[in-house]
Amino acid sequence: MVQVMRTPEDVPTDPDALLRYGRIASVDHGAARCTVQLDDGVETPPLRWIAPRMGETRVWIPPSAGEQVQVICPGGEIGAGLVLGGIGSAANPAPASDAAPLIVFKDGAQIRYDPDAHELSIVLPAGATTSLISGGGIAVTGDVTLTGQLTASVDVIADGISLNSHTHGGVQAGGSQTGAPQ
Repeated sequence: MVQVMRTPEDVPTDPDALLRYGRIASVDHGAARCTVQLDDGVETPPLRWIAPRMGETRVWIPPSAGEQVQVICPGGEIGAGLVLGGIGSAANPAPASDAAPLIVFKDGAQIRYDPDAHELSIVLPAGATTSLISGGGIAVTGDVTLTGQLTASVDVIADGISLNSHTHGGVQAGGSQTGAPQ
């Protein structure tokens, strides 16, 4: 790689050339690129956006059309720019006014964790479904409260007693009650 030595006269000192503001014009999810309509009316070529993590752990939260962003232009070159999002605006205000982390999705679904109350809250809109897939099983420690129906495709086992195959002792013909499950 050839490195070009810049003289002080070559390096832009005007922050407007290095840092530009605008709104997302389009997003190409497959290419992980977006275009930005800059505040001065110029539309950028497809640019990469800055993600929270892109190493061994990757976070995919692409920008959306209309989101206010900043374009960081190395050397003042818009074509080499990187898009930094997450700037609140009148069209996209902050979703909360406290310190608890919150993610709000476009359909209204929310994931929130309040570290002071030690409470994780996941709220989905009406009609939404939840899938939890864990080939090794799911372990729950603590009480579980269920409102609604619980369906099991194989069996339910409580304290070692199978719902499908348990027996009752002390059974007598007539109106007597059975004994406890065994």
